[in-house]
Amino acid sequence: MAEKIKLKSDEESLFESINESVKLLHDYYSAVLQQKGSKKVEEKMAKEEIRAVRANMTSNAHVLHMKLRERGIEPKHHKYMLKNRGVPVEDKEFYNHIHPVEDLIAFINDPDANNDPVDSTMGESFDFRVFTRRWGRYNRYQLIRTENGWKITGDLTNSQEDMLSDKKGLPHMYDELQHDWVTYPYNFGDYLEKVWNSAAEGANKDEVQQALNSIAEWISSCEKTSPHSGILGDGI
Repeated sequence: MAEKIKLKSDEESLFESINESVKLLHDYYSAVLQQKGSKKVEEKMAKEEIRAVRANMTSNAHVLHMKLRERGIEPKHHKYMLKNRGVPVEDKEFYNHIHPVEDLIAFINDPDANNDPVDSTMGESFDFRVFTRRWGRYNRYQLIRTENGWKITGDLTNSQEDMLSDKKGLPHMYDELQHDWVTYPYNFGDYLEKVWNSAAEGANKDEVQQALNSIAEWISSCEKTSPHSGILGDGI
């Protein structure tokens, strides 16, 4: 944990003000949730007062950010926060929401608080073993994390192609399974995408491999339990 930023007297006043505003807003929102917008909440703090509190928070957070920047201390926000706000930090509107203000408070208390997790598995290779009834064994694929998704290698039907796929494994992971008539969950690609995103957010290699093992075994289970007796023969 890094040392708290030392604020000047005027900056400290702004900091205390935005902390108080955030507390008031949290108290109000909690009361609304508990009482579901009853008259008791409105009597305690009118909506007009809440708008004033939010406006004050927005203005003070913006001014404090600019003052810190002038001193060569640029407040750091999470990447998702910068993306979600849709406006640059220089725009006063950026702080017209409690979450970026909380980011600013966290940064001042600890300059490392908003550091984004390290993506440590880019370019790493992962096993992806899927049972195929056609061959009576597990096919062993390898999924390599790329900037935009996965590169598929291993037991491929066409190893001459550049098997680059998106985060869902499209198109090549699906093509490989369909080529071997594997029965698979229709939405397994959504889970592959979730694994990719988790890796980008800091999941380590072991965590990614375990998640991929679960998905591969899920596909294998669907393949093993698909109906194939009687007139169904070997299935479809």
